[in-house]
Amino acid sequence: MTAVAALALVLGVGFKSFIVVAGRVIGLALCLSGTAALAADDSSSAPLTATAAIAFILPDDDVIAAAPPVDLVQLAASVDTSMVAADDELACLATAVYFESRGEPAEGQLAVAQTILNRVESGRFASSICGVVNQPHQFSFDKSRVPRPGIDWQRAQAIARIASGDLWRDVVPRAIAFHAVRVSPNWAGKTRVATIGNHVFYR
Repeated sequence: MTAVAALALVLGVGFKSFIVVAGRVIGLALCLSGTAALAADDSSSAPLTATAAIAFILPDDDVIAAAPPVDLVQLAASVDTSMVAADDELACLATAVYFESRGEPAEGQLAVAQTILNRVESGRFASSICGVVNQPHQFSFDKSRVPRPGIDWQRAQAIARIASGDLWRDVVPRAIAFHAVRVSPNWAGKTRVATIGNHVFYR
């Protein structure tokens, strides 16, 4: 990796965008020096203003994307959850996350959500999120309960959106089952994927 490419990576911009901006900064410096020279000869010359300088470096048609969230908690805090209440599938996923992993680390909650989605995709369980969540003898929480509004419910809704939108890496690849660390079920034939928070995940 070249020094220029490495600097672009550190700054969080694409290599092409970095080159474009760097070139315009250099051009701006030359422009400013030329303006100063002209001003010395002609007092009527208007100097390049700060606004014009910024426009020169970053015109409207060049947009450098903001750096992505650095961790899952930051991403969850930035996710719009307003549509969850109107989407039955998202609401089922968020409710399961809330009751199965409330208070756990964000990755533990995401692992629960991803496991449920993996079940939907596996063809071995129900074909919908609500179908998987409401399948008899599969999840321990009382399905008649309703999440309590607050920070925990907000986080669960955000995690549901992140998982369903594939906005974060797989934390438990291909996992289709989990249990609390306090119990030891006889799950012969299952492969342990990870232990996150209070749950052990298997595929």
